Amino acid sequence: MFKQFDVCIIGSGVAGTFAALRVSEKYNNIKTLVIDLGKPPMKRRRQLEGFLGCFPVGDGKIYPGDLELVKEVADGRRARPAFKWVLSHLSKVNPMKLVKCAKPTVMTQEKVDSMGFESYYHDHYQWKPKSVHDFSKITSEQMENRKNLVFSFDNIVYSVRKNKDGLFQIVTEDGDYLAKRIVICVGRSGWRWATNLYDDLGIISNDDYAEYGVRIETSAGLLAGFNKAHMTMKKGDMTIGPLSWNGSVIQEDHSDLVISAFRSNEDRWKSDKVLFSFLKSVYHYDQGSVQTDRIGKLAGILVNDRVSREKVSTFMRGNSQLNLVPEFDWLRSEFENLEDLIPGILKKGYFHVPDINPKPAEIKIGSNLETEVEGMFVAGEAAGIKGIAAAAIMGTIAIDSACK
Repeated sequence: MFKQFDVCIIGSGVAGTFAALRVSEKYNNIKTLVIDLGKPPMKRRRQLEGFLGCFPVGDGKIYPGDLELVKEVADGRRARPAFKWVLSHLSKVNPMKLVKCAKPTVMTQEKVDSMGFESYYHDHYQWKPKSVHDFSKITSEQMENRKNLVFSFDNIVYSVRKNKDGLFQIVTEDGDYLAKRIVICVGRSGWRWATNLYDDLGIISNDDYAEYGVRIETSAGLLAGFNKAHMTMKKGDMTIGPLSWNGSVIQEDHSDLVISAFRSNEDRWKSDKVLFSFLKSVYHYDQGSVQTDRIGKLAGILVNDRVSREKVSTFMRGNSQLNLVPEFDWLRSEFENLEDLIPGILKKGYFHVPDINPKPAEIKIGSNLETEVEGMFVAGEAAGIKGIAAAAIMGTIAIDSACK
C-alpha cells in the first residue's frame, strides 16, 4: 500500500536538513517525508552520505558569498530572508565571526590581472567539527518530535514518476510512497542519481561539459606574494583555486569514485602546504556527466582507486601514469602557463589526481526553484550550485515553494 505525503524531500544533506528544519518550524500542517541513502543523525556514517551530508566532513568553511550564487537562479526576495533565517540557526551553535579574505600584494595582483584572470576573494565563517556535531544534535532533536515529519534513512530511491492522478510515485527499497510535491536535495554524492532522474523525466537542458583536472600542492613560500589570500582565479575554461592554506588532501568518496578534497579544520590535517584545484571545463557533446564519471574512474584505476601524489615535473617528462590518459593532455600547456603565474611550480610543485567537479546535468529552474516538472523543486548541488550556505538557502527556498 502506498503511503501518501504532502511533500517528499529526497536527500537529507545540508539542503534537505534545512528544508526539514523549515517544515518543523513553519509548516506543522504539511505532512512531510524525508528519505536519505545514509545514516540518521549521530550515527557512524559514510563520508558524504547521511544527515547533513558533507558538512561534518568538509573543511568547515561557510561562504556568505554563496548568496550571490543563489540569486543567479532564485529570486533575491526569497534568497535574502532565507539566508537570514539560515544564519539565525547556525549562530545558535557557532559564533558567526566573519573571516575576511586577505589580498595579494599589489605586484602579485597586477600580474594576475595582466594574465587575464578574474579574481574572486572568499570571506568565510569557519566551523570546527565539534560545532557541526552540536548543530546536528540540536537540529535533529528539534525535528524528531514533529509528528508531521517522517524520516526514512538507509533507504534507496529507485525511481520517481508522476502517476495518472498527478502525484509523485517514489519507489524505494523500503516501499513505495506518494507525494503531491517533491524537493530534490541529493547533494554532492547524488550527482549521478540526479542526472539519471532528470534524463528519465526528459528535462535535461545541457550536459555538454565535464570539469576535471588535478589538485596542486606546493610550499607556502612559492606563493608568498598571494599573502595567504583564500581566492580563486578564472580565465576562459580554466579555474585555479580556491587557494587553500595550511591543510591536507583527503579522499572524498562518491560511491565507487574517489576524488581529492581539502581539509584543515582539525589539527591533524594541518600542514605548511598550499593546495588548490587546477580544473578545465572540457566540451563533451551531450556526455558531460558520463565523461566526468568515466575520467574520474579511469584516473582512479591508474592509482589503485586512491588519490595519488606525484611531482609536476614527472608529468612534464611524460613519466606519470596520468600521461596514459589522453583527456589530460591539456595539462602540459596549462602547467607551462601556471609557471608564468607561479614561478617554480614546474620543479617544486606536486599534484594530486583525480580532481573533478562532479555535478548533475543542467536543467531549467524557475525563480522559486521549481523545475519543468510541475511540483518538483531542486536545491543545492542537485541544482548545480555548490556550497554549504548555498545548499541551506536553496533548501529553505525550495521547501517554502513546495509548501505553498
